[in-house]
Amino acid sequence: MKHYIIVKFKEQINAGSLTAPVTELFRKLTEMDGIYDINIHTSCIDCPNRYDLMIEINMDKDALDRYDSSEVHKEWKQTYSDMIESKAIFDCE
Repeated sequence: MKHYIIVKFKEQINAGSLTAPVTELFRKLTEMDGIYDINIHTSCIDCPNRYDLMIEINMDKDALDRYDSSEVHKEWKQTYSDMIESKAIFDCE
């Protein structure tokens, strides 16, 4: 399954400066059972109506609960929630 987190950062946040630390944080997930690959995508268009970042996590369906309770997920929420204007979560096969 693919788990996508699509993020629009607040206007005053430099989204480009967050790519490296977000990538470093999410790469730790590949150590978890059932999580195989992490891809971080950044927008190539700087428009106010576009999202800035997409995190793609390739995992088994049953790994989603482990991800939700993981330290990585907790750190993501604690560190970045105040910087996010909006986000979308999407899961697919």
